[in-house]
Amino acid sequence: MRIRVDAQGRMVLPRRLREDIVTTPGELVVRRVAEGLLLTSATTAGVVSTGTDGLPVLHLGRKVTNNEVLDALDRERVER
Repeated sequence: MRIRVDAQGRMVLPRRLREDIVTTPGELVVRRVAEGLLLTSATTAGVVSTGTDGLPVLHLGRKVTNNEVLDALDRERVER
């Protein structure tokens, strides 16, 4: 999908992309990744609690694959 950028540098995300990324009005976080730019909602997607072992647990409301966790760790390491 291609998105047009006007002379002032503004771009409009198509509705279906906005609905996928933004669940409530607010801000987006833009990160540079190896493949380009990553847009994510700035709102918290989960709730943190303490597990039985005393370590923090992030509840996202969905299952997260091991590959998703490893990819997220790699992205964070690259940004540091």
